[in-house]
Amino acid sequence: MEKIEKHPMSKLAKRLMILCVAGAMLLSAAFALHRVFARENNREILVLMYHDIREEAVPGNYMIISRETFRAQLQTLQDAGFETISFDDLIAFVDYGRQLPERPVVITFDDGYRSNLTIAAPILEEFGMQATIHVIGSSRGRDTHIRTGVPSIPHFTLEEARPWVEAGVIHIQHHSYDMHHVRALEEEDFFREGALQREGESDEDYRAAFFADFHMTRQAIEEALGTAVTVYAYPYGFYSADTEAMLKELGIRVTLATHPGSNVIWRNRPESLFLLNRLNMSEAVQPEGMIAYLESFMVG
Repeated sequence: MEKIEKHPMSKLAKRLMILCVAGAMLLSAAFALHRVFARENNREILVLMYHDIREEAVPGNYMIISRETFRAQLQTLQDAGFETISFDDLIAFVDYGRQLPERPVVITFDDGYRSNLTIAAPILEEFGMQATIHVIGSSRGRDTHIRTGVPSIPHFTLEEARPWVEAGVIHIQHHSYDMHHVRALEEEDFFREGALQREGESDEDYRAAFFADFHMTRQAIEEALGTAVTVYAYPYGFYSADTEAMLKELGIRVTLATHPGSNVIWRNRPESLFLLNRLNMSEAVQPEGMIAYLESFMVG
């Protein structure tokens, strides 16, 4: 039988192999640490956007959702492990590293329709959830347009919202005082595209108008509810570098746009709270496809 000669591994080869194994282990540990670091220092957040809720849906109207569909959407969120948080929770995460749930989501309503209290709030309470409503100051308690008297969807008063605020179910924030114009209801020289500067309006006049408008709704909220105004939802989602600068000067911590998408919020990076994306929740977002729809916008 032919003798098989064994060639022992050289010391150099052994050292190289040990170094390779050690390097792989270190690399694996580094990736694990990176994942832990990322998890502790940034979180991906979905912000959902609602408007009016009715007993029945209105075909073709993306701003109105039925009671039944709203309830089903909340049930779907709960079944999928999502937990609602407030903007105060997000700010505390950025400033102090406050712990957030495994699957956090923020629910928002724009405009301040009475149905947000009469229909949405009881359902939110039933599920142990919370939401933030961004009110138009000049529409509070009204069911007609402030200048023309044309009938509009009824809006709640801040006094009506108080019990829900005190219960922690509803938070009230800013959606301008009177910068949410409907073109068909305004004279052309008065109409403003959301909170943007009018054509021909001087920088000085625009700044004065924006600050005055902001302070009216902030004062109303703080006096009626005793809560701080830290969030501004842009009317129609229209914003500019000027609006962002003015709102930061006014002490706003969070601004909301209407671009669809998720948001990555970072500890110690206050700028990550500005111009947050939101997903419009319409009657078309049915429970059976809802989680896949939400996750399609997530990057993590």
